[in-house]
Amino acid sequence: MKLGVGQRALAIAAFGLYATASATPAVADTASELRELKARLQQLEAQVAKQRAEVKRATNVANAATVAAVKGPPGPPPPPPVFVSFRNGLFVETADKAYSFKVGGRVQVDGGGITNPIGVPPNYGYTGQAGIRRARLEVEGVAAKIWFYKLQYDFAGSGLAGIRDAYVGLKIPNSELPYATSPVWIHVGSTYEPFSLDAMNSSKYIDFIERPMAVPGFAPFRHIGVSAASHGENWTARAGVFTASFEDANFAPTLIGAPATYWAPVPRGGGQYFDVTGRFTYAPIKTEHEVLHLGVAGRYHQPNDANGLSDDRMLRVGNRERSEANILGMQTLGTPDLSCSTVSFPTVNGNGIALANTGLSGKCVNNEVQYGFELAAAWGPLSMQAEYIGMQVNRNPSKMLQAAQLGVFTPGGSSAYFNGFYGYGQWYITGEERAEAYSVKDKNGASFEQIKIINPFSKGGPGAISIAARYSAMNLNSGRWSGSGLFNMLTYSQVVLGNSTATSLIANQAGIAGGRQQNTTLGINWYPDNGFHFQANWTHVLHWSAPLGASSASILALPAGLAALQGRYQSQAHPDLFEVRAQVYW
Repeated sequence: MKLGVGQRALAIAAFGLYATASATPAVADTASELRELKARLQQLEAQVAKQRAEVKRATNVANAATVAAVKGPPGPPPPPPVFVSFRNGLFVETADKAYSFKVGGRVQVDGGGITNPIGVPPNYGYTGQAGIRRARLEVEGVAAKIWFYKLQYDFAGSGLAGIRDAYVGLKIPNSELPYATSPVWIHVGSTYEPFSLDAMNSSKYIDFIERPMAVPGFAPFRHIGVSAASHGENWTARAGVFTASFEDANFAPTLIGAPATYWAPVPRGGGQYFDVTGRFTYAPIKTEHEVLHLGVAGRYHQPNDANGLSDDRMLRVGNRERSEANILGMQTLGTPDLSCSTVSFPTVNGNGIALANTGLSGKCVNNEVQYGFELAAAWGPLSMQAEYIGMQVNRNPSKMLQAAQLGVFTPGGSSAYFNGFYGYGQWYITGEERAEAYSVKDKNGASFEQIKIINPFSKGGPGAISIAARYSAMNLNSGRWSGSGLFNMLTYSQVVLGNSTATSLIANQAGIAGGRQQNTTLGINWYPDNGFHFQANWTHVLHWSAPLGASSASILALPAGLAALQGRYQSQAHPDLFEVRAQVYW
């Protein structure tokens, strides 16, 4: 065994004392000598302990000097650890949750067919189509706990038209606001206007492949603006002021080039339209297994200098509706241009179909007012959802008269009213509960998010499977004779005789006939795992009536005669639309 310095010193001292004691006569081994020996040993132990303390102190000083030389002057504390997750996208977050970053997206591949299609000339007995409905990539995150941002682009669009969400926001704690009990979120940029429950539900989780007709027909979806939102345990509120949208047909007020060009708008400045929109929701019942949702929304729209090209969703109402099967392209509904900016129906000249500029640029519409009511409930694996949306159009009669004198077809009186509604029920046969997916914490307001899959397919289970049935209706007819044969006669005079002051003054006595449609849809949903969603829908058209069927080309292709046009309006056809979707999202 190896002895330390102190141990060796004690051993040497003890040996010396022993040797001395051995040489002394036995008579000297007295009690006093033993006491002296013990005292000397205690002195030696104290010296060794002192040496040890000095050595330890010197070692500490040397180590501290070494560390200081290596580290240099003291710096800021190290950053908190960062957590990275690849569950349903790339997610990065600091341990204190002050900063986070997420990369997500979705791809939706649709396909299907129509029996006895309407508005897809020529009218075959069956037509089919497949394509990419959405291909989106998004980046969103939080900075310093109070800032948030999001950028989403849809590659199924093109250029600026592909931009969806593009905003920055600020979260203001309720402690910073007088009388506030909940934080307030401020959005600035392109974001959802707060209107319609089904519009707020992400397309990743909607229970049918396409939303019901009234929602894309009336709901504003994303626009550029500023808004404020807040929520409690069972309520949400959001309101804001908005203007142009990247999804508009044209991003700025435009006029048709004179005398006529093929839908070639010429930028001309002028005032963009604006909206004032708000939504409030309340859930009197909100548990893990049951939910009762009530909501109300309102929107005021002022066109200013916008027209049927730059503000097409509000001034040519329903023109984008595709019979709840977007990829199949069966368009039957849509009002004339309510703004008086362009000739509503085409004329024929040596160059083909053309539109003429009136110079009035939207002045025929003073404003539009929309309102919506929401109802949703869920109990266990059963759920239902319904909405009603109405739209009041307030017009300028003097500007309409000027338009008629210019030979423009501007039907309808000083006001018009359109509406739509839907209702559906759903049953998760694998036991999932939609109540668990209800959220009031989304910054856009109350909505339904990803359901919780009980037995994922990847773990040997069936995934989540539901069946659903929906009824939906949309009415874009308003005013006198808007659903009659007389209106067809008046519009027929416009098509055959051409636009003139005389025919316009006569035809303008009719109401607005944007058409009417009623559908039923059966659907099935399958979520095998989080991030995957497969759907199949069968839509049957119960009723369809539209003034001119669909496109301008199909109008001019009609056989001459009022009977043919009449048949196009009050059609007895009942098409069936079949559609499937495969989706991956992260």
